Amino acid sequence: MSIETINPADFVEVQDVAKLRSEQLADLEAIGLPTLGRMQTRRATEIQSSKIGVGFETLDRFMFDPERVYPLLEELGAKWTRVQTGWSRCETVKGQYDFEWLETIVDRLLAVGVEPFFCVSFGNQLYMPDVPHESTVGHVPLYYGDEVRQAWHDYVVALAECFRGKVRYWEVWNEPNIPQFWHPSKPDGAEYAELVKVTAAAVKAGCPDAKIVGGAMSKMDPPFLEAALQAGMADHMDVFSFHPYQSVPEVNLQNMHDLVRRMLKQYAGGKAIDVWQGENGCPSQTKGHNDDWLGLYGTDQVVQAKWVARRILADLKAGFDMALYFHAVDLMGRPYRQAGGEVKKPVMMGLINGADYQPKYSFKVFQRVCSLFDDASERRELFYCFMNTDEQNPLQSGVLAAPMGVSFVRKGTPLLAYWNTEDPQQKKPAGEIDLVFWADSDLTFETPVLLDLMTGQIHDLTAKAEPFICDDAHVGTKFRLPFTDYPLVLTDASLFTDL
Repeated sequence: MSIETINPADFVEVQDVAKLRSEQLADLEAIGLPTLGRMQTRRATEIQSSKIGVGFETLDRFMFDPERVYPLLEELGAKWTRVQTGWSRCETVKGQYDFEWLETIVDRLLAVGVEPFFCVSFGNQLYMPDVPHESTVGHVPLYYGDEVRQAWHDYVVALAECFRGKVRYWEVWNEPNIPQFWHPSKPDGAEYAELVKVTAAAVKAGCPDAKIVGGAMSKMDPPFLEAALQAGMADHMDVFSFHPYQSVPEVNLQNMHDLVRRMLKQYAGGKAIDVWQGENGCPSQTKGHNDDWLGLYGTDQVVQAKWVARRILADLKAGFDMALYFHAVDLMGRPYRQAGGEVKKPVMMGLINGADYQPKYSFKVFQRVCSLFDDASERRELFYCFMNTDEQNPLQSGVLAAPMGVSFVRKGTPLLAYWNTEDPQQKKPAGEIDLVFWADSDLTFETPVLLDLMTGQIHDLTAKAEPFICDDAHVGTKFRLPFTDYPLVLTDASLFTDL
């Protein structure tokens, strides 16, 4: 069988990142914030635990070269990654399983400090000869008769036995609520619940301690979710995941998260179920697969970097138990297909360029987010408020032009990340904003600084701080801060001596 290939150079846009940075990022020194130094980042092997992950999918379809990614993945600092198991690659002769390729991937990931979880998904042409492409993406075993159903069960049991003790979390399918990944029938929540039931039973037959992840839904689909829950899906899962893709990362995110929590509480009978943001991303150009439905019109490497930082921080603010970025690298090794078999454009959402395996600008930004907002940074609601902004502030146009903040405490030091929620593709210039911070008795700024996540530079805020007296019992600090469409972090200089 001949292997289809593509020429990655046909899809990669040459970008002058230095020029894009100068056009889109604020010059904090020019507005009176001296640079004190640069934040140091940590490898995944140096980070104990985190809620932040990155995609490592499609290796069942040879979409990228993992050997070129492992060293970069350790540098990145994400602690989780999603791996698809690929029935069609594991079983090429009926009843015989080749897991060696998958074992290599798992072992290499664990060696660089990243824990993989499995997405168990897709069909097999051995049992589905009429499927138009060998990957059988989106073709559901339940619809192909008793032999296929049994073969799926046997494959999952063998897979679970092989990876017992190495892989803890097992996700059932990918985006079952859209036709691109649910074939040949129409997406149906109750039928997906049946797939979760039979697959979870097979996983636990081979690995009794496994945790089951259900959902993996595209965006937020309440009718589909409710149908699946009414059919008993919650009885067979420990985690619910979904993929709320959107061009502006924060839009309605908290509401979607809270709705899922309420629905799970309603149908889970008191069972505790975690909620994962299991796939989300933004391309670095408008030449790939996801341009149209993501509402993209002006993305580039710097826009992607802004989006990445905003999205992970918004996920943590919303309360997700995992925030996973899609993907580690552009998917350009083979033509990208979905259930219908038609060839799609490459997926250009990677933090690493799929043509030459060089880190994009977003890679460094993601690295800083992973280093600073691991589990050692405790999510805590601190006392702060945004004050009036300048009337002439150019960022105050549009419905979405509003500040967002998310606060943490790290080793007794407060951290407050804040940004403007304007669409990053608008590339608006920086403005200024007043922020008042009321410290608890044990949370103070001795030497306030501002960290720019886009550059890694740490800036002195002393000249921009003044006492703010509300009443005799409440004395805070008022800061005059730059206001940008990417996160800046208000914290104390002491934090960076021992990150």
